[in-house]
Amino acid sequence: MTAELVEVTGMVLAASPVKEYDKRIELLTRERGRISAFVTGARKINSKVSACAIPFTFGTYYLYEGRSSYNVHSAHIQKFFSEIADGFDILCYASYFAELARYFTRENVEAPQELLLLYVACSALTKGQVSLPLVRTIYEMRMMQIQGEALELFQCLDCGKKDDLKVYFSRGGFLCRECAARLISSGREKGYTLSGDAVYALQFILTTSLSKLFSFRVSDAVEKELADFMKHYLEHYIHHTFQSLVFL
Repeated sequence: MTAELVEVTGMVLAASPVKEYDKRIELLTRERGRISAFVTGARKINSKVSACAIPFTFGTYYLYEGRSSYNVHSAHIQKFFSEIADGFDILCYASYFAELARYFTRENVEAPQELLLLYVACSALTKGQVSLPLVRTIYEMRMMQIQGEALELFQCLDCGKKDDLKVYFSRGGFLCRECAARLISSGREKGYTLSGDAVYALQFILTTSLSKLFSFRVSDAVEKELADFMKHYLEHYIHHTFQSLVFL
């Protein structure tokens, strides 16, 4: 009895050689989250399935489901992102994005938002219209929102005031200047102050559609401010060392 093909939409996160001619890939899919699959004959010359095993390849994959992994039968490739492999810096950022997606996704748990975010982030990396550090900040912040760790950026956590929000606190968002001063004076927290432009940029990142997410620019000073803030923010919420960060 012939096994039934499983159809998924996904992107290759990583690939490694197996045996003499095969490859094992990690595939981030919309329907089944992060899964492992074997691509038989992917390393053979003129193989019809070699493109299925190239990192950052996006398309529709047709799989046979096994006990602990899948086997790729074929694929309809929609995007190669070949530009990623052409530049060392772009490759380093893309590898980090893939590692972050791998960290947050699970097998057999749908990941449509994570997949779409990774796709548009890779597109932004290759287009070169937004600086690589800013693409990283946007990707990290939006990924955290998808995981349910979004910040309260539109009103004070204490009094509900909606303006003069400049001081971030680790309990999940910003405070107005008065509430922040009161909390800081009590010695309970130091706070993390951001400029108005940086707060506005974060608000844009969390509220705009993915199709427009990588369409804005900021000054060098605000870009650095955002990068420093994201480092502080992620260190508080994620207790994990990402190997790809060594190259960034």
